[in-house]
Amino acid sequence: MKLKSAYTFLYLPDDHGPTRQLRVPRWSLALGLGTVVVLLGLSVMYGLGVFTGSGWLPGGSKLRLENQSLVTHIDSLQGQVQGLRLEMDQTLAMQNLVATAVDLQPLDKETFAAGIGGRGPLSFSDVEIPGQDLSKELKSEFAGLGQEVELMIRQARIQRQGYQAMLDTLSCREGIRARIPSIRPIDIGWISSRFGVRNDPFTGNGRFHHGLDFAAPTGTDVRVTGDGVVTHVQHQRGLGKVIKIDHGNSVATVYAHLNRQDVKKGDKVVRGQVIGTSGNTGRSTAPHLHYEIRIQGRSVNPVPYILDSYASRN
Repeated sequence: MKLKSAYTFLYLPDDHGPTRQLRVPRWSLALGLGTVVVLLGLSVMYGLGVFTGSGWLPGGSKLRLENQSLVTHIDSLQGQVQGLRLEMDQTLAMQNLVATAVDLQPLDKETFAAGIGGRGPLSFSDVEIPGQDLSKELKSEFAGLGQEVELMIRQARIQRQGYQAMLDTLSCREGIRARIPSIRPIDIGWISSRFGVRNDPFTGNGRFHHGLDFAAPTGTDVRVTGDGVVTHVQHQRGLGKVIKIDHGNSVATVYAHLNRQDVKKGDKVVRGQVIGTSGNTGRSTAPHLHYEIRIQGRSVNPVPYILDSYASRN
């Protein structure tokens, strides 16, 4: 049977009007039917969710909308990270300024820039992202952001360690300063005999005097001149009642001709603490305090070490 090249349709109205004839080519009719079938198929596929992951539909798919939202969120985070980077750079400049002030080596810029220390950079696989798969561009942006945050975390750790080193150094120096004898051992009185050769008050002959004598009434408070540990509390024939303090670093002080001893061997003492009272015990011609500073067992002139009195500090 041979198919016709065209079809003729007749229109017969009910009101006895004129009959109309419509001639439709066969190919045009086939095209129309095919179009209807395709549209119906697309509608069914959309209803089944076939296009959920594509971007063909107006407004984009759910995944595209999620990605667009994530892009906006990443842009916001990048702005915050840049602000944090600026703050960290300014903090580094302040840290190096303080380090220089306390005679410490400033933090090496290359070390800080690399963030040496801590675990390695954050990779995309370390981060859990809810939802669907992301595009390569989003993965790259998110991974780069994660690496920058991880770098700053390590750099913050380095800065914290730097500040701790400063505190430890200052604490150590403060401890050293506190142990150095630096005040008068007695608040009142005057220096009646200085360090060096003098005429012995008993014999009149020249004799080396190993310390300073402070003339003061019996019972005047005697203060330790630096932090230390009591090593001797005893009575010696020449020095009478005596107390000796070890200040560390081979530095020691001696307090002699005391009337009273208020500490015992092994006690820890701090600068300015009363350890006894002055007197006239031992080889002495009048009430006074004999005071010595010894470095590696040898007596030195105490005068350069006396910066002020305890009373002037309070």
